[in-house]
Amino acid sequence: MGDPESATFYDQHPFDWVPSDVPEKIESVVSRPLVELIRSLDVNSLVLDIGCGPGRVLGFLKRRGIRCIGLDRSRVSLGLAIKRYDRPGAVGDNLHLPFADGTADVVISDGVIHHTEDPLTAFTENFRILKPGGRMYLAVYKPNGRYPRLYKFPGGLIRDALMREWSKPFVTVFFQVPYYAIHFVRSGGKRTWSGARNLFYDYFVTPRVAFLPRRTIEEWCEKQQARIIRYDENRGQNVHSFLVAKEQQTQGRHDPAKVVVQERLIQEKRETA
Repeated sequence: MGDPESATFYDQHPFDWVPSDVPEKIESVVSRPLVELIRSLDVNSLVLDIGCGPGRVLGFLKRRGIRCIGLDRSRVSLGLAIKRYDRPGAVGDNLHLPFADGTADVVISDGVIHHTEDPLTAFTENFRILKPGGRMYLAVYKPNGRYPRLYKFPGGLIRDALMREWSKPFVTVFFQVPYYAIHFVRSGGKRTWSGARNLFYDYFVTPRVAFLPRRTIEEWCEKQQARIIRYDENRGQNVHSFLVAKEQQTQGRHDPAKVVVQERLIQEKRETA
């Protein structure tokens, strides 16, 4: 699971910035390519949202009546998702997913693998659990644009200041308050202090970030014999996104624990059919 700090960061600061008691239009909180994917799904699809956080995407999948399961390494985040949207979930590591090969019709990895210790392994694991003919939505940080610069500065200064008790108030006054004010105005007064704080910590304080160029993802897909069927640069945003299709059956090792998870999913499908 990694070092204690990275394992508990999103327990302390869940990526929870949309009020759960206020209905939001999907377009306002989910990227356009992911919105279009969700709307295109067959209701009989099984979707695994890997790194689901507090479950925002799970909520939209539930509205469409699509079977979905969330996984996150943060127990706090996953607990929020299960409580709010009443969808099944599991605590797990993106680098060692507790699902059998070829489990999912669709895998969603929305801004997740770039926070892992090994993005390539995380990508490979996400692809492993995808059925032949299935699709994976992948969004990762771009290496260009403003965010890589801002993560270094003032991000480096903020992270350093938060390590000392005496300098934490300076972060609040000189960085968090202005950040909240900007988001409050941009949201038309909807952004809460706690929501802005969670965004702030995800943006500047998260302890591990990888910026992955398009060519890197293309090379990973080539190794997996996968096909990129859609690429979106998402101008003006920090991430670019890929819709990847799995075209060839891959052979995986026999893992009894993963087989049990697969059998439970099959049984659930039979019971709900």
